[in-house]
Amino acid sequence: MAPILEVKNLTHTYDASTPFRFDAVNDVSFSVEEGEIVGIIGHTGSGKSTLVQHLNGLLKPTSGNILFNGKDIWENPKAIKNIRANIGLVFQYPEYQLFEETVYKDIAFGPQNMGLLGEDLKTRVTETCQLLDIDFDYLEKSPFDLSGGEKRRVAIAGVMAMRPEVIIFDEPIAGLDPMGRKNVIKMIENYRNSFNATVLIISHNMEDMAQIADRLIVMNKGKLAKFDTTENVFSDAKFLSDIGLGVPAVTKIIDLLKSKGFNIEENILTIDDAVEALVKLKNGGNTYA
Repeated sequence: MAPILEVKNLTHTYDASTPFRFDAVNDVSFSVEEGEIVGIIGHTGSGKSTLVQHLNGLLKPTSGNILFNGKDIWENPKAIKNIRANIGLVFQYPEYQLFEETVYKDIAFGPQNMGLLGEDLKTRVTETCQLLDIDFDYLEKSPFDLSGGEKRRVAIAGVMAMRPEVIIFDEPIAGLDPMGRKNVIKMIENYRNSFNATVLIISHNMEDMAQIADRLIVMNKGKLAKFDTTENVFSDAKFLSDIGLGVPAVTKIIDLLKSKGFNIEENILTIDDAVEALVKLKNGGNTYA
């Protein structure tokens, strides 16, 4: 079976005919399988946002191709609207894009533009609210009366209500408190699990990437520096350090304990994993290697 999304030799050049020519993305290739969650990490200016804006046709490649279900998304430029319905993009701080009078209307806006009407539209909105734990009492409220975290939940629901096969998030947890971050991650996981959707997430938060991502794309200076399982990427701390990135804090702590002689298993990425490993160590009574 072909990957759901393929990027082939993608290059995007800004100001190509001027002295300020700049390759924001330079000859990048990778493929993403249906149903997986792929994190995209890299320092500021590494090309992450430019990359993802190509995936649903917001930007057109200078050279290279984007394939969705085996077909070039620019094969028929007039059909790019259909591509954007199937590949959703949630920008950073999506709550700033809320504009309707009520939460219901904001969530319904995308599906309505896709042709859903009447009871079908109402069902789509209510099903999305159930999936994302949005209280039905909110539906007649103004979105501007909600808290910051609630606004973001509604904005993300508006994209998910369109039921895209692929959904891309640009820093979905930026600016949220720990509970807000946890809620957004749960929303993303629920959507993936409910529809076998494919998810790509840009984030600077390594702890959240360790928790949610199956694989990680590492961007550096417009190029794809590494694409591997989350465990393998975070196990190469020197590589990440060399390009200005880090590993999850819990991984640093576990590595420090191992360097002190504690016999702890490899590839601890999350707090839950660390707690489990430390409990095993304590119960086993084998404190030192």
